[in-house]
Amino acid sequence: MKITRSADLPFTPALDKGKFSNTRKGLAPPDAKLQAGMWQLPPGKRSFPMHMHHVTEEAMYVISGKAKIRTPEGETAIGPGDYIAFPAGGIAHQIINDGTETLTYMGFSVNTAGSDIVEYPDSGKVACSIGTGPDRKRYVFLATNQVDYFHGEE
Repeated sequence: MKITRSADLPFTPALDKGKFSNTRKGLAPPDAKLQAGMWQLPPGKRSFPMHMHHVTEEAMYVISGKAKIRTPEGETAIGPGDYIAFPAGGIAHQIINDGTETLTYMGFSVNTAGSDIVEYPDSGKVACSIGTGPDRKRYVFLATNQVDYFHGEE
């Protein structure tokens, strides 16, 4: 059993690039299959680029603040007490804080395969990853940069 006391951990920068910005408290041990973190998304910012995982399942539980979940179908308001599930292979999604207060939420993910494929519909990118932690390998490329299966083979 591992107890993590979130009150003892500081929020640390997780992402800060243009309209994307958030901070995080990692709550799960690095080797845990079920990952959990407490996140803060400032007003006027987005969590990550809109994306969909083909292997990793994600979920979030809103603690405080209000925001919107953006999907290809539109935007849906979320607030305290809301739980949102993002099944692997499901719809692309993004969190947008268009309110006036910080959104604080718990983020959960599970990936028992140790690899993933992620699509980014706004930018036409595809990412794939193998492994976890500091040994993880991640490749990001444009989906239009396809080659034939036998390209470069003799």
